[in-house]
Amino acid sequence: SIEQSATEASESSKLIMDIPPTQVAPAKKTPAPQKKANAAHKEGIFSPVVVAAGAVLGKEKLNQVRAKVISIHSDLIKSFVGTSESAFGQTVLQQLFKYVDTDRSGYIDKEELAVALSLLG
Repeated sequence: SIEQSATEASESSKLIMDIPPTQVAPAKKTPAPQKKANAAHKEGIFSPVVVAAGAVLGKEKLNQVRAKVISIHSDLIKSFVGTSESAFGQTVLQQLFKYVDTDRSGYIDKEELAVALSLLG
């Protein structure tokens, strides 16, 4: 019937996030990595560089350099977000989704989102 065809066409054009998930057997979940207790991250991958730069530049100049690096990083993120509608941006977003959707359910559950966010820092 016409109504059934219209309903099928409507269902097939929905975004994946508009379609409720179907029941899937629970996958073995990996717990989200625990955050370090030290919020200042005094012992990270860049710690030796930061300590050396602080010794050479001094605290005030080091903070200025840090602010500049953070600003450049923020601009880079903004430019990426601006490309999200392009073919390249869509490809990158699809790959990121596949990386985060560890149980391959087609959805990102709370645990997968927690792990993804923790990886971002």
